[in-house]
Amino acid sequence: MPPKVAICQEGIIPGGRFRVILGMIEILNRWGIEPDILTFRLHLKPNQISEIYGKRPRLKFRVLPHVPLLNEYSIIAFNALLRYYAADYDLLINTSNSLLFLPENKNVLSYIFYPREGRLRSDAFSIHEPEKIIPPYSPAFFSRRLLRTLYRARRLRPHHRIVAMTKFTRAALEEEYPELAAADLPVIYPPVEIEDMRQGDASVKRSDVVSIGRFVKDKRQLEQIRLAARLPELTFHIVGFVGNYAYYRQCERLIKDLHLPNVQLHPNASHEQMAEILKRSRYFIHTLINEPFGITAVQAAAAGCLPLVHASGGQQEVVPYPQLQYHTLEEIPNLILNLENLDAPAWSELHASLYRHICEQYGESIFDQKMQAVLRDALGYPALTESPL
Repeated sequence: MPPKVAICQEGIIPGGRFRVILGMIEILNRWGIEPDILTFRLHLKPNQISEIYGKRPRLKFRVLPHVPLLNEYSIIAFNALLRYYAADYDLLINTSNSLLFLPENKNVLSYIFYPREGRLRSDAFSIHEPEKIIPPYSPAFFSRRLLRTLYRARRLRPHHRIVAMTKFTRAALEEEYPELAAADLPVIYPPVEIEDMRQGDASVKRSDVVSIGRFVKDKRQLEQIRLAARLPELTFHIVGFVGNYAYYRQCERLIKDLHLPNVQLHPNASHEQMAEILKRSRYFIHTLINEPFGITAVQAAAAGCLPLVHASGGQQEVVPYPQLQYHTLEEIPNLILNLENLDAPAWSELHASLYRHICEQYGESIFDQKMQAVLRDALGYPALTESPL
């Protein structure tokens, strides 16, 4: 019988995190393992997996009973509840970004996108909105302090394995757990369908601008729309899963109020629709600050776009070119103007250099090779066996 594996994430929604989970499932499926997905909240229908990701994995969703709690407390409660389900599995793969209260004596592999306790360290509303400070003595202020107190109970278990998504993630983990600095934590970047997204001749692309991300406040689609008002000669395509309908309606109203015929919203676009928009566009903008990775910037580069990213977080690893990084959105029009003024060979060489970089770091085969080695170790499979089962 194949071993029993559970992938544990407090909430399942469409996005880059679930793409990483799919990459793990593909490896497990090849070994004859059909994992369970343990979660409190499931906001992804099985048919959406093929629509959004172009994948048809073998998996089972297992929604655990729970009392609705605020997000940070829900993650902690989820980890604690896993102790009651751990006996059913040979391996738990934790993707909820928290090590607090995980089953102590079980086989656990944690793939960390960004540690939750790192998000609680400052009094900023979010690492993605560092300009917003939590008001003193507000409910959020006291909640943040309570959470910091709870996280003092965290403990590293020597037999638990940890993988960091990026070097930025690893640095954050080492800040929270200084003893990890000597552990040489492996970094495994998420898998990206580079060949599937590849665009043949970038010189025939229109000077369109595209962004991809869930319609939520910290993705800053409203700021993107205001940016489009400053660049009326360019068409902006804003693509994303509608994670917050009220915020999406704000975006619609702003486009109408500013009379912007050059902005097109693409809510809940399929994987094929997203790829088509990327392949016909020339530029991609990513407006999340301190993005731990940013899979969409890699997809955009693979599709022939030049991505413009905030000079923070893991995006500095993904797009390591100063002429493609900005510190404030006000810089983007000049960045685009400078890129538009490049002659065709210089523009193409810049993109070719970026393309070589992403192929060396972020291809599906690279993730597969590295994650396969980690999973083999976690499951106790021989390292040189082609197929463990």
